[in-house]
Amino acid sequence: MKNELVRQDNRITTARYELSTIEKRVMYVIIRQIRKQFVLQENGQRDLFNDLVVKMKSSEILKNMKETNPSRVKKALKSLRLRSFEYDNGLPEDHPDHHWFEVGFINYGEWEKGGFIEVQVSKKILPFFVELTRNFTEYSLVVAISLKSKWSQRLYELCSKWRSAGGFQIEISTLKDMFDLKEQYAKYASFRKRVLDVAHKELKELYEKGGCDLYFEYSEQKEGRSVEQLRFKVISNNDKVELSTEDLDYIVRTQLHDIFDTKNKPKNKEFIGRTMTELRLNPDKLKHCYKRLESIKTMPKADHGRYMRFIINEDYLN
Repeated sequence: MKNELVRQDNRITTARYELSTIEKRVMYVIIRQIRKQFVLQENGQRDLFNDLVVKMKSSEILKNMKETNPSRVKKALKSLRLRSFEYDNGLPEDHPDHHWFEVGFINYGEWEKGGFIEVQVSKKILPFFVELTRNFTEYSLVVAISLKSKWSQRLYELCSKWRSAGGFQIEISTLKDMFDLKEQYAKYASFRKRVLDVAHKELKELYEKGGCDLYFEYSEQKEGRSVEQLRFKVISNNDKVELSTEDLDYIVRTQLHDIFDTKNKPKNKEFIGRTMTELRLNPDKLKHCYKRLESIKTMPKADHGRYMRFIINEDYLN
């Protein structure tokens, strides 16, 4: 399988849940299929309020997961239906904008005749996978599936989220809550040994072998004698992840929709549609537009639309 980027909303990256390694692998494959079947459609937003049925060839799932035992995949699908995904936006219950819900990762899984696996994703969790915002996490599907530890998988996603910032700082209690470990590893030494050091060792070794695009180092922030916070430094080599034309198309299109606020200004959709048609006919222009979008991140957001409209008219549509 070629190196491929998968995108997921940052709220999935930081949500409270715990999945086994194989459950996460199945979820990676489902997310990949959702993106191919739903997100990459220009009008995919139309189904955002309905449950989504995803169908995949069982042979492809087994191949992508490097799995030889179909029963393990079935067991993972069963677990994903029973597993809880909990979201809380952090506002007090008496706040009018407070939002909380709990839902299973999938509604059902079915191994059909003919060698197909069908999965239904709830409308409650679907927006977290497909929301077209700039706040998504990029991570390599190849790396994510290859990781052996579920803690490596979660910390890999977190490091991917903060890659461009060079790292992040987080309270241990918050990290344990995200990993659904409030009742486990009460002593920090156990948490460090069983979670942090396991993930650090696997990611670093894989990175040094050229099989991963990043790893992390971490330091402890103490208050008195107890460790309360951790500071993660993300070490990455962006050259190891090459964006495919499909990935470039996705990034450029979603960022243009965001910059030109097509949700509130539907007239801009036609302008973006013409732009994307031209960019798809010339991959070099698509790469050029991606670089332009990366360059404007240091500019005031109010200037993004005016600058990109000038670039598009001059370099792509003229």
